Amino acid sequence: MKVLLASVMILLVTAADGVDPSQCIAPLGMESGAIKDQDITASSSFEHGNVGPHHGRLRNELDGGAWCPQSAATPDLKEWIQIDLHTVHMITATETQGRFGNGKGMEFAEAYVLEYWRPRFLNKWIRYRNRSGEEALKGNINTYLESKTILDPPIWASKIKFLPLSHHERTVCMRVEIYGCRWTDGILSYSMPQGDKRGTSWEFYDTAYDGHWDGEKLQYGLGQLTDGKVAPDDFKASFYQTNSQQGWVGWKNDTRKNKPIEIVFEFDKVREFTAVHIYTNNQFTKDVQVFSQAKVLFSVGGKRYKGEPITFDYMEDRIWETPRNVSIRLYHRVGRFVKIQLQFAARWLMISEVTFDSFIVNGNFTEEEEEELEEQTLQKDQIASPGADNKNVVSAVNTPSGLGQYLGVIVGVLSVLVVLMVAVVVFVVIQQRRYKSSPRPSQVPGGCDKAALYREPSMGRLPGSSDYADVRDPEYAVPLQPPQTPRAPPPLHNFFPKPPPVPPPPERYYAATEICNSGFVPPPPPLSTPPPVRLSRQPRYVSNTRTYVGP
Repeated sequence: MKVLLASVMILLVTAADGVDPSQCIAPLGMESGAIKDQDITASSSFEHGNVGPHHGRLRNELDGGAWCPQSAATPDLKEWIQIDLHTVHMITATETQGRFGNGKGMEFAEAYVLEYWRPRFLNKWIRYRNRSGEEALKGNINTYLESKTILDPPIWASKIKFLPLSHHERTVCMRVEIYGCRWTDGILSYSMPQGDKRGTSWEFYDTAYDGHWDGEKLQYGLGQLTDGKVAPDDFKASFYQTNSQQGWVGWKNDTRKNKPIEIVFEFDKVREFTAVHIYTNNQFTKDVQVFSQAKVLFSVGGKRYKGEPITFDYMEDRIWETPRNVSIRLYHRVGRFVKIQLQFAARWLMISEVTFDSFIVNGNFTEEEEEELEEQTLQKDQIASPGADNKNVVSAVNTPSGLGQYLGVIVGVLSVLVVLMVAVVVFVVIQQRRYKSSPRPSQVPGGCDKAALYREPSMGRLPGSSDYADVRDPEYAVPLQPPQTPRAPPPLHNFFPKPPPVPPPPERYYAATEICNSGFVPPPPPLSTPPPVRLSRQPRYVSNTRTYVGP
């Protein structure tokens, strides 16, 4: 269980901090034969079959027992043996031997120089220098003892050369081995402003940077930000202690005019990024603080940075001065170039390491090439038109393939929809107000006699009909039924019946539309009105229907 937990912790540390140089110490295959013979070449050989470059393997006694160049070693560094690793590796140490030759050999190199090659890296071989600025590395003192040298800073290369060095002319032979691991982070180079000086003797420079320095900006190289080694907690310790190493790269806000520090990382292939980790200093009592804000942008070709930048705001900490690893989520953004902009929170900003969590994405990414052609066309148009601004502003709005291309259209469509909805609502409200304020039209057809349809009920019996009982207004007429034979008396439990419900008040008028449409012809009015007949106030029943006639 403990072994499992330890393995998980190692994996987590590796994922968060990138390649750890203390774990990147395995031999890469010269002694074991993992590096093939065809990947080992040399400037020359005294005899290829016996002491050719494929014999220059550490602790091997095959044939002549070592690689021996045709000419003697001199300070001019003419001879070399080369190892091709094909992919970028992090090389942390080298080891050499002379030619023992089963006790017959007498040749060895007292010193040597390393040169290395990295893809898309200035297109030339770079000579290695340690942190002290020395190029010559210590070699052997005899033909059989090995001499191992730890490389600080390490080398990131796909090819490496050993050049035997001698201050006086002498015959040399070499057997070599290289130690390290494959560079899985995929960073080929980073570009940024060189650090600043603090006072007269404190230089917060990237001394391990192996690229080009034009006096202000570092380009096309790797250095302290990717060497896998964090700086000491106190940035002054490296200047007061001989065994301490200066690992901080620092910038002063006074010389930057409050502009952010911009660092651009180039990777070997297009990758998908999940997080970036920045190791920063926070000695606020010495005017050093973690950046207040970080912005991260992505690009496939390095010319245009598409999409909105990822913005990270750091909460100020003025309690603890210990350095910390600030992690920023990158939400699976894709690109081969990553630009990080760090905003000052105090007078000084210092960082030691920058690592990424990423993996290679397979696919064709050609959009940026088309965008470059469009950009060139736009630049030509701007040059042809006077007063045009030729600056290439990198933002999400002016990116042709981003959301900003359709932002204007979306806003216009939404505006039109809002105006139409307001117009419809206003129209509906006006129509409702007009409908309520205007009188309703009559439903009686034009050819119908309204005077004949709407009549007041008479106070007496209708003259033309004996079927209705005459009642006074507002009473209503009840049709009379012919008398019937008397029925048997009701049962005792129904002797006292419940009174009938009071009928609703009658309507003064009758509907005219249906009568007119059906062709009804109203009867003529009576010639004379008979005298009213007083009705009894006593209730009476007509036929089988119980109808209550009130006073």
